[in-house]
Amino acid sequence: MSSQVEKTTSNDLKITDKNPIVEVQGIYKIFKQKKIEVMALRGIDLKIYPGELVVIMGPSGSGKTTLLNILSGIEKPNAGSVKIKGMEITKLKEMGIQKLLQDEIGIVFQMFNLIPSLTAAGNVELPMIVSNKEKKYRKERVKGLLKAVKLDHRMFHRPSTLSGGEKQRLAIAMAFANDPSLIIADEPTANVDSISAQNIMIVFKEFMKNNPNKAILIVTHDPELRKIADYTWVIRDGQFVRKMDKLNETSEKDEVSSDFNLMAISNTNNKHAIAKNLLEPKHFPKLSEILLCPSCHSVNIIKKLDNNDVYCQIHDSHIIQRAVIICKECFEVSFLTVSAFDINKGKINTLENE
Repeated sequence: MSSQVEKTTSNDLKITDKNPIVEVQGIYKIFKQKKIEVMALRGIDLKIYPGELVVIMGPSGSGKTTLLNILSGIEKPNAGSVKIKGMEITKLKEMGIQKLLQDEIGIVFQMFNLIPSLTAAGNVELPMIVSNKEKKYRKERVKGLLKAVKLDHRMFHRPSTLSGGEKQRLAIAMAFANDPSLIIADEPTANVDSISAQNIMIVFKEFMKNNPNKAILIVTHDPELRKIADYTWVIRDGQFVRKMDKLNETSEKDEVSSDFNLMAISNTNNKHAIAKNLLEPKHFPKLSEILLCPSCHSVNIIKKLDNNDVYCQIHDSHIIQRAVIICKECFEVSFLTVSAFDINKGKINTLENE
């Protein structure tokens, strides 16, 4: 049991004892690929308390999805303990896992996992039917949840008629259906536009505001989700390598680099992906303007023009090309598009190692 100190309005102190909703200790997970063993998780420790919204960020292959699967009981670790509300789930059999997923954990899948033949209302009601909830309760809760995610006007529409953002909000409503203690969201903003992503963040914030006894865990590549997180873990090669505290008004502008309006392409030399990336942003920064790691937002970075990539293009009188950003904190290598030369001014905009 962990004791947490809260301040009252009278500036006195009171002690509130809270048991963690999630308690993970020493988790290891090894996958065998023929004769080769791959260690996906290496001694992961994690506690999430009621009222907390936690984000886990990391590159592809870092162990994020494996960790989610273990937390939800879909996979079992090779070693370690996983407790949800004090229940050791590594020892549960299939029926116990199903009961856990029905009652205590709601999962928001990246690809929505909606039933095409059911309406929006039918999709939200389905988890409650499986859990044998009374019909009157189901109908009232469906209305309330669809209103909470701003889809009450789409109640009788099928998923094929909904936008990507609407599908994701419907998937969130489904995850909320059985009033679980823990919501697990896998890349909830990955397949939606920026406006829909903002709406999804608002839904999560409102849920936590109205449910202070519950918790949300989000895994993502999207640094914008840090804005709603109480804290963020950075995972790399199956280990937590950094913990970042809650953003505040003074740090938000610096740590979430939305001003760059560009896309990081991690661990890839795909020319077609790079070429597509060059065409998308409206503004390309100078190398000197890149101050943070695109993955974990650390200032401890090395940056230079990528001499291994000769692709460049003219955009608004600027020659733009790829730069490489190497982070000394999370060890991620990212590629960003920068303005290398101003044709009108005849001036070099970026210098290596500046």
